Amino acid sequence: MKNSPHMENLMHEIRKMPIFRQLVPQEAGIGWPIPLRKAGNVYVILPFFGLAHSKAESQTVLYPPFATLTVNWVNWVPVEYINLRFRNPLPQGDWEAQVGTFPHAAIASLSVGQYRERRNELLVMYDALMEALVHDNALAPEWEASFCSLLRLLMEPLLEPYYRALGPKFFDRFLPSVSATLPSQ
Repeated sequence: MKNSPHMENLMHEIRKMPIFRQLVPQEAGIGWPIPLRKAGNVYVILPFFGLAHSKAESQTVLYPPFATLTVNWVNWVPVEYINLRFRNPLPQGDWEAQVGTFPHAAIASLSVGQYRERRNELLVMYDALMEALVHDNALAPEWEASFCSLLRLLMEPLLEPYYRALGPKFFDRFLPSVSATLPSQ
């Protein structure tokens, strides 16, 4: 994966790790990373979610994250695996029912190439965010606004409550307006 963002490389390489191969179905999707700073170290939480492709409808059915793997950002050593069906961070959420489809309305008009460009741009911005956390550097307000805007565009709206449950501090800062609600049960 030459010239790919560091975050994208991690998301690709995580699938080769024994912990992933033992605990996560290969067809699982890897959600948007959730940075975490703890005890002076920087980690990234990677949520894994279920999906099912529907060629007839040209969309992918999305299910909530069912597990997370937290990795040390500097050396990619896994430090924690959580089965979210066992340790439920959002009791009012249905962690097993379908929650939506991809593409969602905000990106439905993008071509595959345009979506990939935006996704790559966001992953490059994640790299900058992670490096700022590692070196304890401040982020420029205009950079932060761009990151927030791009994350808002690409975030699957019906998965947002689940992401917020997994990383409340991160999403309160970078997706400050709560626009998503849980699907009707």
